Amino acid sequence: MHRTRFLKALRKELPIWQKHGWVTPENSDAILAHVGTPDRQINLLSFGVAILGVLLLGSGIITYFAANWAEMPKIAKLILLVGSMYIAFTAAGYFLRSDKSPLLAQALLVLGVILFGANIMLIAQIYHIDEHYPNGVLFWALGGLFTAYVMKSQAVLALSIALAVLWTSLEHFGFRHIHFWFLLVWISFLPIIYYQRWMPALHLALIALIIWTIFSFFGIEYKHAQNTQVYLVQIYFLLYLALFLSGMLLTTTENFHDFAKPVQNYSAFAALLSFYVLTFPDLQRGFRHWQDSYRTEASTNWLAITMAALVVLIGLALWHRIRTSVNQRPKYFIYGQFLIAAVVVLITLNLFLGGEYANWIAIALNLLFFAGMVWLLFAGTHTQNRTLINLAFSFFALALMTR
Repeated sequence: MHRTRFLKALRKELPIWQKHGWVTPENSDAILAHVGTPDRQINLLSFGVAILGVLLLGSGIITYFAANWAEMPKIAKLILLVGSMYIAFTAAGYFLRSDKSPLLAQALLVLGVILFGANIMLIAQIYHIDEHYPNGVLFWALGGLFTAYVMKSQAVLALSIALAVLWTSLEHFGFRHIHFWFLLVWISFLPIIYYQRWMPALHLALIALIIWTIFSFFGIEYKHAQNTQVYLVQIYFLLYLALFLSGMLLTTTENFHDFAKPVQNYSAFAALLSFYVLTFPDLQRGFRHWQDSYRTEASTNWLAITMAALVVLIGLALWHRIRTSVNQRPKYFIYGQFLIAAVVVLITLNLFLGGEYANWIAIALNLLFFAGMVWLLFAGTHTQNRTLINLAFSFFALALMTR
């Protein structure tokens, strides 16, 4: 719960606790004073000012290089580039060792990673290195990731996640292909997030995954979109539904329990968004425009990938069933199993049907979509997850208005 909301709720509850004799008025005042202490807000403000300062300094250094670049000899350029980065990392190490200003140290680490990226780009310009240009951003992101692991810096990891998103956007929209290599880099963010228990970084990583999904949908070449987008969205829906089941599995383990709710919330949003896109007849038909042609059946590659995603989904559903005893299974679990079975049947059937059956497939998907909203309401109410309830109502209203 957000700190402000928690404090507001606590102020309402404490008089009731006093009435029951659970706390004294003096203890109530002490509790409110402890919870309402502004130390955390001050630290966050100091960290924010430090980050803004290093961003301003970094942009100033890069601007200075750009303004005087032509007049500078190569050796001077290299000394300035490497030296400024070395000074930033050295200063960060000093403040980390002395433990005097840890927030300033984190800000300096961010500055060092920014200068590392500037070095990559400017050195490539100095020596006229003509390569696949998104790779420069990739090496920048990997350098930040290495720094995050070595220095245990969540701020640097957040910057690396943002750089990875920039890298995959350049690949998607510059070269018009589905950039699966991003997933390999994305997975490398997870170990340090788990061991350090960095929840803000987990939120950023999940958001980055959803952004990559959207890029993949719009990034493929239009001439191939007629026969690929529907199968691509189906795969995304299955995988995000599998990720949602993984979040449910995380609740059954003590070590991963803290990560369960964010994983469920973000995967539920992405799965609902993918499912909502599938309910449009135009997508099922193949986006007919100037020619009277329909979507064809799935190719061997799409068939194999979709079947693999279905196997993963079914395996996770069975695993969750094994992990929960009969007494721990509320009724909505059984309802959910029937929904998963319906999803498996309908998506499998859609692989072998062309666009001429688009209307019937869309009707079935819409019915299943609304049934899923009802299930999500039960799940959110049972687990007291307000985000799932809000998602169910939001997508229900969206579907109702567009239908």
